[in-house]
This record gives sequence, structure tokens and C-alpha cells, in this order.
Amino acid sequence: GGTTYHPSKTMSGNEDEQTDRVRNQGKTDGLFRACMDEIRSSHTTGQALRTATLAAGLLSDRCCYAELLGQFYVATAALEKRMDELIKNSDDNKPLLVAKIKKLGYSFTSGYENDLQALLGQEWKSIIKSWTTEPAKQYVQRLEAANDVECVAASFILHGPLIIGGGAMLKPRVERAFGESATNVFEDVTGTAKGGRSSRRREFIDLYDSLLHNDSVAKEQFATIVEKCGEFMKLNNQMMLAVRQKPWWRTYVAASAAAIVSALVWRIVATSAESSTMTNSSPNATA
Repeated sequence: GGTTYHPSKTMSGNEDEQTDRVRNQGKTDGLFRACMDEIRSSHTTGQALRTATLAAGLLSDRCCYAELLGQFYVATAALEKRMDELIKNSDDNKPLLVAKIKKLGYSFTSGYENDLQALLGQEWKSIIKSWTTEPAKQYVQRLEAANDVECVAASFILHGPLIIGGGAMLKPRVERAFGESATNVFEDVTGTAKGGRSSRRREFIDLYDSLLHNDSVAKEQFATIVEKCGEFMKLNNQMMLAVRQKPWWRTYVAASAAAIVSALVWRIVATSAESSTMTNSSPNATA
């Protein structure tokens, strides 16, 4: 029975190594590295259980996957709506940081919506409304009132994992489990979109490292973005720990809900970004 846990135990050292490799693609003392370090220190649970949890059935139960997706959907939709509002109401003479983030060209709201409809049918909106956890509601409230730098941090947490490599890792698994119609959210972050995975990753890292000017205002913004990354990461975890659907593998949930998060956040993402040869999604992945 206990053998299920061995792969993740033996992988944990490698995952740390590979996380470092992605982290180190950012500039020394740059914003990308600082945000990565903040996330790693605030999210240490669940690594050893991650493989076991995925094996235990996250992708074998449509309702569980849809519920998990739904939590990220409501948070991401709130973030993207808030970014648009800030940009629309901004002063042309004072360009916002989120305007630079927006220029990357990513928007995941409609992809989430199409996937949830494929998974749950026409009534998906009311189902997700009833499934939205209390922490997710608090996350949404927080994002609806977020300022410029907070949106930069939230984008690092909610967009970053998909862009860096998590989309490419998850898409083939989701497609095998639920069909291609449930993989819309990955459209812009897989295959050759935006020049392929290493280009997407490089562009994202370079954007964060070049986001701030080198002045006293920037120093303050830098510290705030890093701090908020940690806060939003914790909100991700709280949101995931509150999921309520009970599949046949429910005994795993209490111990490893945080590990489920890892499939969609930085630890597994950093791993998948470097271990792409384990999937067939990126034959040209670079070491």
C-alpha cells in the first residue's frame, strides 16, 4: 500500500532542484526571484503527497476537477476584471504596472468558462456559485478592490503557473480524463503559442524583472509585490483546503488538499517547466 508515496518522496529533492533552475532564470536580486522565494517559504506543505494525490483521483472525478477549476475561475475572473477597470480609469501620464502585464496578452476567464461548461453543462454558473468556497469569496472580494501592485502580485500567482509551464503539464492529463473540450484554459499556454514554452517562460520572467524603475518608489513597490505574492499564495491554499466535493478518494483530501493545489501552483509548475520530456506536449523542450 505505502508504495504510492515513494515516487513523490524520491522526486522531492529533484523538484527543489528544478524549482531553483526556473527561479535562477530570473535576474540576481530581481523581482522574479524574490517572488519565487516568497512563495516557496509560504508554501512548503504537500510536496511529498502531490504525486499520490493526483494518482488518487483528482482527474478521475469530473465534479472534483470542476470544483477545483471553479475556485481558480472566480479568483482569476475577479483579477482580470479588476485589471481592466484599473487600466480603463488610469491617467495616461502615469502608466500602470498592470498595463505592462496586460500587454503579455493573456486572459484566462473565457477559457475557464468554456471548460466549466464542458464539464458541468449549461447550468455551470449556478453550480459554481453554489460550490464557491468561503475563502474563494474572500479572495474575490480582495481582488475586486486590489490596487495596481496587488494586481501585479495576483497575476504572478494566478497567471504565472499556467504560463511558466503548468498548462503544458496539465493539458494532456485533463484531455485524457475529460476530453479536449475541457482544455480551453490551456490554449494560450501550450504548444507553439507565443513562440513555445521556453519563449513564454522567458517573456514572463523578463517582464517581472524589468517591471520597476530603479528609484525609491520602485523599492517600495518591489517589497509590496513580494509580500502580496506570499499573501495571495496563502489565499490559494485556503481556497483549496475548503473544497467540498467528496469523491471515492475522499480520505486523501484532509491530508493532501494542499498537495492538490501544487498541481496548479509554483512547485509542480517549476518542475513541469523543466521536466517536459515526461509528457509528449513539448518535444523541443530545452534543458
